[in-house]
Amino acid sequence: MTPAPRDPPTPASLLERWDARWKLAGLLALSVGASLLEAPGPLAVLLGVTVALAVVAGRVPAGVVGGRVLLLALPVAPLLVVLPLAEGRHGLAVGATVLLRLAAVGVAALTLVRTTGFPTLLAAAQALRVPGVLVQIAQAAYRYSFVLAGEARRTRVALRVRGFRMRSNVRTYQTVGYCVGGLLVRSADRAETVAAAMRARGFTGTFRTTTTFRTTPADVLGLALCLLAVAGLIAWDRGLTGDE
Repeated sequence: MTPAPRDPPTPASLLERWDARWKLAGLLALSVGASLLEAPGPLAVLLGVTVALAVVAGRVPAGVVGGRVLLLALPVAPLLVVLPLAEGRHGLAVGATVLLRLAAVGVAALTLVRTTGFPTLLAAAQALRVPGVLVQIAQAAYRYSFVLAGEARRTRVALRVRGFRMRSNVRTYQTVGYCVGGLLVRSADRAETVAAAMRARGFTGTFRTTTTFRTTPADVLGLALCLLAVAGLIAWDRGLTGDE
């Protein structure tokens, strides 16, 4: 049986009621702002804004947000050790900047996907004139990540039933290589079958949805507040970096 996608629960909240098109534009603006900021101070404030949006306005569990931040911090943790030793205070500031920027973008993305159903998010992206190819790639990648995970799980169970155990030897590496290769071959065959079935049903590359959007003044106000926050933080950041 093909596993169906399992969207995380979307709790009723202020962000859940925000029109998906305006929400996508607003959180994207916050992410772009994070990439433009260079000083740790403005980045820390922006991270606080995204966390507040997720926990307070979006009702995303604080433990989920904290776990994602820690997960994003793991790849950057060595920089916080190496850079201060190599460049002193300036190195510490650079490491903190990278960490805060990564965390702010990650929390913004988490807020978007935890307060919006994935089909609605794709429909909003298409409404904002995101290229249809990108929308289709995102849809296929999301849908078939569950299929590939199911195939990998069945392969692992089949190996264990046959007495296979992971060891640090050549036989283990060969078996894993064969399994990965077989998974890729089956994935390619399934992709070709699905593509042929979609063409047979008249698919033309356009993402079609029954989702309807309705703009309210509150939706526009939410985007305006995001843009004002980003503009203010960029002005503050430029003042700090200009003084240096």
